[in-house]
Amino acid sequence: MTNDGVKFSSSGSRPLFGTPLLSGVMASVADIALLVVPSGLIRAAMAGGDSRNFSEVAGWPGQELDALIDDDSARKIARRLAEVVALKDEGAGDAVLWAELIHELPNTENFPVRYSLHWLPEEEAILMLGRDQRPIIEMQQQLLNAQVAMERDYEAQREMDTRYRLLMDFTTDCIVIVAMKNGRILDLNHHAAAMLGGARADLMGADFTRQFLVSEGEDLLGELAAMQRSGGEPRQAETARNNLPLRLHGRLFRAAGERLVLCRMERADLTGVAAGPLADDLDQLFYKGVDAIVFTDKDGGIVAASDAFLNITDAVGIDAVRGRSLGDFLVRGAIDLKVLLENARRAGHLRSYTTKLVTDFDAQVAVEMSATWLGDRSDPRLALIIRDTSSSLAVRSDLSLGEDNMRGVMELVGSTTLKDIVAETTNVVERICIETAIELTRNNRVAAAEMLGLSRQSLYVKLRKYGLLSREEE
Repeated sequence: MTNDGVKFSSSGSRPLFGTPLLSGVMASVADIALLVVPSGLIRAAMAGGDSRNFSEVAGWPGQELDALIDDDSARKIARRLAEVVALKDEGAGDAVLWAELIHELPNTENFPVRYSLHWLPEEEAILMLGRDQRPIIEMQQQLLNAQVAMERDYEAQREMDTRYRLLMDFTTDCIVIVAMKNGRILDLNHHAAAMLGGARADLMGADFTRQFLVSEGEDLLGELAAMQRSGGEPRQAETARNNLPLRLHGRLFRAAGERLVLCRMERADLTGVAAGPLADDLDQLFYKGVDAIVFTDKDGGIVAASDAFLNITDAVGIDAVRGRSLGDFLVRGAIDLKVLLENARRAGHLRSYTTKLVTDFDAQVAVEMSATWLGDRSDPRLALIIRDTSSSLAVRSDLSLGEDNMRGVMELVGSTTLKDIVAETTNVVERICIETAIELTRNNRVAAAEMLGLSRQSLYVKLRKYGLLSREEE
């Protein structure tokens, strides 16, 4: 029987539903409707006009429901049919139960159907109204695929962002990215922030033009944007915070529909030194020189080191020393580092300083180093040249005897015994060592005692012995 596209079949002498109208209503709310006796035999079956399985449903009447579903679904529907009968016996026959079954049919793929179970007293059977779950599963699969695609795009975006951030922080160039529409700084690296004289967090979102000393009405950002087209020379500008002369290189580009300017900055007063044959010579000297060359920040953290330094310290590579404190490689640690930093910062340089380096294998190497304080920049550096003196036939020492002391020792010859002469010489050397340690540590008695390997009390005794204590200190 058909009624406006609604089709059903029955194994009995009467139709599944009394009127075509009722059949149409049932077909509109269910993809598949079954009339099943409590034993599981299908008495009648009906499929909606849009059902993808009407040809199979037409042959279901007269078959056992167990033969059309998988084993797990067979056990599940057996329990549900028994529960419906039990509810009917208890007077709750109008209760609705649910069951999701997986249909297994020959020559077709398995498909899930969610059924609602209703007891029909006049038929003494159970009406099962089912909805095909495949459209829902397909929609869920589409959502899952879309979510997986979004996750992949997100991971790719994170990877690109990590590469971009690493490139910005690793490069020695000073990079600023500015939005053309409002002139605000969208991003910059730490080198650019230091050159502009501020913290990166404070400069984010700041007006780019206000970071320079420009005349009123000058369009600095417009000049940088037009630089690529005009092929002109870099723009000269002076920073507002620290009056640093800079050369600005600009490049206009578009991202996500927004026009941006990438600005690369460099010191205008150092461009002559940083280019040409001299730069190549200095580069070759740094990497191939016999003496070790080390650059540290203002606190002694290693920024760069030559291969000669890696050889002295037995380091596996530059990554093993970059970022570490120079004091980690000095035999007296923080004491040596403090002497180097304070004297170089105070005088601008330290001509000669004798100490020992400690390698990664705890070996000690005698060295002599000179230090230069590079303070005429926004991020001061300490430059050190270190020479290995352990293989020298005679290790140089700045703790040499003065002419007056030597003359006094020589005058003792012939007037006293060799033992007394040696004792007097020892006193002279000891006094010079103490005076030098006091001078290097800028009268820091604790640091001087650690440098000389003495206790603080022993140092005071020797200071008093040689008359190096003032009356106020006594």
